[in-house]
Amino acid sequence: DLATLDLIQRRNHILRAAMDALPPASRQLLSTLALLSESVDYETLCAFDPHDPPDANKLAETVTNLEQCGLLQYDGRTRRHDLHPVVRGVAAGGMQAEEKERYGLRVVDHFSSLPHSPYEQAETLEDLRSGLHVVRTLLKLGRFQQAAYAYRGGLSNALSFNVGAFSEALSLLRAFFSDGWGEPPEGVNVHLASYLMNDAAITLDNSGEPQAQAAFGAALRFDLETQNWSEMNRVLINISLSLRSLNLLTKTLRVDAMALDLATERGDQEDLFLGRVIRFTEQCRIGQWAEADATWELLKSMGDGWTRTAYRSGAAEGCYAQFQYWNGRLQEEHLATAERLAAEGKSRTEIRVLHGLRGAWRLEQCEWALAAESFAEAVRMARESGIAGAGSETGLALAKHHLGQLAEPQREAERLAQLRQPAHRLLAQLWLALGDAEQAKHHALAAYRWAWADGEPYVHRYELTRTTELLQQMNVPIPNPPPYDPAKDEPFPWEADVRAAIEKLKAEKEARESEGSVGE
Repeated sequence: DLATLDLIQRRNHILRAAMDALPPASRQLLSTLALLSESVDYETLCAFDPHDPPDANKLAETVTNLEQCGLLQYDGRTRRHDLHPVVRGVAAGGMQAEEKERYGLRVVDHFSSLPHSPYEQAETLEDLRSGLHVVRTLLKLGRFQQAAYAYRGGLSNALSFNVGAFSEALSLLRAFFSDGWGEPPEGVNVHLASYLMNDAAITLDNSGEPQAQAAFGAALRFDLETQNWSEMNRVLINISLSLRSLNLLTKTLRVDAMALDLATERGDQEDLFLGRVIRFTEQCRIGQWAEADATWELLKSMGDGWTRTAYRSGAAEGCYAQFQYWNGRLQEEHLATAERLAAEGKSRTEIRVLHGLRGAWRLEQCEWALAAESFAEAVRMARESGIAGAGSETGLALAKHHLGQLAEPQREAERLAQLRQPAHRLLAQLWLALGDAEQAKHHALAAYRWAWADGEPYVHRYELTRTTELLQQMNVPIPNPPPYDPAKDEPFPWEADVRAAIEKLKAEKEARESEGSVGE
């Protein structure tokens, strides 16, 4: 009676029996390959030759035997060998602890010894392949501390900054957080735990995952408990960036102010610089032009040379280019300067943002072909990173429509409206160009609500102005929502504790300075 059989369990028993019947060398090679997560070339197979001493002919026989048993697959197109996921799972699960440790450390030693370009020069996931193998294998061995050291810094930064491979980073990070993103990771020391919690929250946020805010809160509480002030400063900065993406402008400014205060009391110039970059951007966003000019002068006086762990090269210059765009003074040199610095630092995210900014600038000038070219590059980079770049996707559709190159424009407009955080103003312009006044009105009003954000004066000044002009062009009455009400702006659950910590650091600093002056 097939309906009552546990076919998966029966299949696994068959596989287990087949593996147990293998010669020792074949079983060792299969087990070693099961610890990897992807296909390998023949050179890698040779590195894991199970014969003692290594023998190319015997290895070829072993590989052929595994292929004939259906346990090892070969792709003639890519010339790589791989295991079926079920075979990999059964082989890995059937290993004794001693075998897993011995074979796993051999994998780690092999990939650790391979020469590779510095992580900061990486451009694709392939450039990070060896490091990824090392971290994954250490995690499978339960060596979380070593895995965290291998992941931290260069590899983590390259996954985020260079490649934008957030899903890949999450797959590694998830193994540390067996109790969920809101709890400290297992098997690592306090400093590594703090780093991993912050990095997990950033990666969740960049991936659009709803758990990001809870993860940020957990990271902040952990840093408060362990008094890891430097990491707490970074968490605050990253929370402010996350709040910006949620269109919470006043909260962004409030958290950034806490980050600046903490950096000031700690005397940390790098964190002070990062906080000022956020403040500059938000001052520009809400139209505080004079204040933004003053902050930019402070930023320029601080120089550069910040660590890659904290700062994406070209980010400040990209913010300045955005400032010039919102003011109607953008020039190609502003974009070129930021793009050059971002390219030198392999800052993929910054390069993608700059392509989108250049596309928006060209779109406003009705330079449809140039706009389409820039938007297309931004869309390509976003899709490669698994990001829904709604602004660039919609800008590209609008430019292509004006060029007569948009196939099925109505269907495309409907698709764009379903994206996470749709680009409503551009969608309104697209529907208007398609002759659908009702859809144009719907998206223009949605754009106005988004631009209103927390209410005057905490609005997206440029977007609000442009959307108002669009509504007037369409003869649609301008909405009149209420201004910002500070009484409705509730504090964060952790805000009082953070402010208390800052005040404590301030008091300690003043005490030290007082003792110093007395000593003189």
